[in-house]
Amino acid sequence: MTRPKMSLKVGLMTTIVICWLVPILIVVALAAVLLGSSYQQSVQQKINAAAENAIGQVQMRLQDAVDDSKMVSYDGVVRSSYREYLQEGHGVQLYRAANDYLNQRFSRDEKYKAVFISFWDDRIAQPYVLGSDATGYEVTLAFRNHTDTILEAMADADTAIRFLLLDGELYMARNLLDSGFTAYATVVMMLDAGLIFGPLDALSMVSDVQITLGDCLFQIDSQGHLVEPSQQDDQVNQMAFSAPVDAYSFSVTARTAEYNLWEDNPWLRWAVAVVALLVLPLLIVVIVLFTRHVSAPMQILAQANVRVQAGERGYQITKRPPNMEFEKLYTHFNEMSTELKNQFEQSYLEQQATQRAQIKALQSQINPHFLNNTLEIINWEARLADNERVSAMIEALSTMLDAALDRDGRNQIPLKEELGYVDAYLYIIQERLGDGFHVYKQIDQSILEQRIPRLILQPIVENAVEHDITTRHGGSLWVRAYRREAQMVLEVEHDGTMTEEDRKNIRALLSDTSPEGNQVGLRNVHQRLRLIYAEQASLDMTETGTGTILARICFPV
Repeated sequence: MTRPKMSLKVGLMTTIVICWLVPILIVVALAAVLLGSSYQQSVQQKINAAAENAIGQVQMRLQDAVDDSKMVSYDGVVRSSYREYLQEGHGVQLYRAANDYLNQRFSRDEKYKAVFISFWDDRIAQPYVLGSDATGYEVTLAFRNHTDTILEAMADADTAIRFLLLDGELYMARNLLDSGFTAYATVVMMLDAGLIFGPLDALSMVSDVQITLGDCLFQIDSQGHLVEPSQQDDQVNQMAFSAPVDAYSFSVTARTAEYNLWEDNPWLRWAVAVVALLVLPLLIVVIVLFTRHVSAPMQILAQANVRVQAGERGYQITKRPPNMEFEKLYTHFNEMSTELKNQFEQSYLEQQATQRAQIKALQSQINPHFLNNTLEIINWEARLADNERVSAMIEALSTMLDAALDRDGRNQIPLKEELGYVDAYLYIIQERLGDGFHVYKQIDQSILEQRIPRLILQPIVENAVEHDITTRHGGSLWVRAYRREAQMVLEVEHDGTMTEEDRKNIRALLSDTSPEGNQVGLRNVHQRLRLIYAEQASLDMTETGTGTILARICFPV
């Protein structure tokens, strides 16, 4: 009486529980959770404190910039000079007075790359002052490119401040009003983002910093540049702060980095290593059991699967399984392998039947142009009452009809019979074209009895005649048949050239995407070669260097 097999799940779980693995894992897991939670809180508090300090510095610098923009209005220097301009019309004096004021006020302030005053009267030049680190040409060119955009944004701003991010530069603009509270100019400050937002960029364990200034939203990238904000898919590990800048909202959102408990606490790794050494004997036992009850049976299944994939359908596993689970798996695999073998044999028979039907359908196609042309020639000859020629042409037509209709249902015929179809067709064409049409044959007599697919050569000859010979009202055509090692080679070469459209159609044909049109013969031959010989056969059509077109068919003997 055979002993019942122990369940794999019961055996492994019993061994692990007996060795106290579960209690050890629980203790280690709880310690890791508690340490991780405490460490995460400490890191988050540190990040929040650093972020609040950085945001406070940015807030002060932005507030200073806002106050500076207000002082341009409160000082009254520009407004007084503008009144003199309205009375005396001296634009140069206004420019000089405004420019001197900007230099005295902002030339030493590192918060600004440049400060511009753009008068709404476009007859007045734009005075400006550059920061100590700014390049004059680049800054002035950037401002001129965006002047219209800035003034358009300030058209309805009244005394409000607008922040604009243009081509990576942050602009702060404020309108200057006359005594009638009408805007006559706009002071534009190109802020040094690296200086103003430097405290935020210097934060550690923080990324994806997004800043909102009024209606202006932007982000600081990894190089410290201001860019359009990217879409954030979730809110994981995000923090948000806000602070007022004058009457304008200033807020910051950022993503905090994931902390690494192991890298920041080396002592924890030593603790885990000690625990691992204590449970090492248990791990060895588990590995041995796992190898015997899981790994080895899995390898047997994998090897059996490889043998089935290699073609041994119906292969059976005969080795005895070590437990109940794999006994069921072995049984199911053997049943599946047997069923696969039966289904494959049935599918193969169905595929053969379908292939024969497809070949039969393709062989049944007849080119209506050929029949119409032939009947037209016969009708013309009958009117001339040349009975011998008409009789011969009728015999040739009868041969062609027999080949097309396939009354015997043969898929393959001897080469000499296929050449007979070609001769019948060429006789009709020679009667049609007269002495201007020349045919040359190079046939290896030793392969005349070799069996080939029916109507595999005649459609290629017909294609050459219909597309080139008849349009040229004559020409030369060569038919060749020979054997090259283990392949049969059939060639049809004729006078002619290919247009770009012809080349395109041929490429489509050879890539199995043949377009609809008058290439029925070529498409028929190509498809039958693929069905019969798969990738072992080929149909090529190329231009030679002697002004001819060569069609070559190759297939295994």
